[in-house]
Amino acid sequence: MTGGKTRLVCLLGKPARHSLSPRMHNAGYGALGLDFVYLAFEPKDLEKAVDGLKELEAAGFNVTMPFKSQILKHLDSIDPIAKKIGAVNTVVNRNGKLKGYNTDGPGAIAAIKKVTEIKGKRVLLIGAGGAGRAIGFYLKRSGAKTTIADRTHFKAEKLAGALRAKNIGIEKIDNLADFDIIINASPSGMHPNTGETPLSPQLLESRHIVFDIVYDPPETKFLSEAKAKGCVTINGLEMLLGQGFEGFRLFTGRDAPRNAMEKAVTEAFASKH
Repeated sequence: MTGGKTRLVCLLGKPARHSLSPRMHNAGYGALGLDFVYLAFEPKDLEKAVDGLKELEAAGFNVTMPFKSQILKHLDSIDPIAKKIGAVNTVVNRNGKLKGYNTDGPGAIAAIKKVTEIKGKRVLLIGAGGAGRAIGFYLKRSGAKTTIADRTHFKAEKLAGALRAKNIGIEKIDNLADFDIIINASPSGMHPNTGETPLSPQLLESRHIVFDIVYDPPETKFLSEAKAKGCVTINGLEMLLGQGFEGFRLFTGRDAPRNAMEKAVTEAFASKH
């Protein structure tokens, strides 16, 4: 139950009110008996929202589109790898000083490590946007051999340059023999465009591990086709949970109660569909 000493954590984004984050984090606070509450807001003015949260001594906040890059100039410090990525999705308030982190990368790495080791693996990363950049930097840190593909060649080349990795045009991919893990970090297949796939599923082989960060729907057409080929698959809810667990730890200083938070997300998603 909230009271006069309840610590505020929230999500800032446009849109944000559809997010599953409040249910996920509040379930975690309840499981551990922590006097925190998580809400969602859609501010018109990011600077005013940040100033207000500082004045209210909020414990911290998450940011989502379109604020992941805009937030950088409002922070007192930024985690080094988040600075390289150029995007922050988690901000912690310590005594009035705001520090930014990016938990998308750790969330993705945690999801992959549930099924395989990453070091030395050959990874095709499709999508060089914000999420793709975060995943790419953490794949490099984990010792993967990554190749970047994006429908926009310039974005793929730019990220590949930052990672000292290879890049390839999606239209030039005619086989996946050189890869162990295929990651879709693009919006392809996301509701309402559920019939799309980032590349032809016919190229997949049963030995591939296929990870799609899209979580609406939880099983995209790409993942469904990969399963039919006998591939090990990882859905986007795993990354959502992974980044949420890391954010929970940063906000509270406590390890996330994973079962309670996962149950809240799966139940909330089931109720939406």
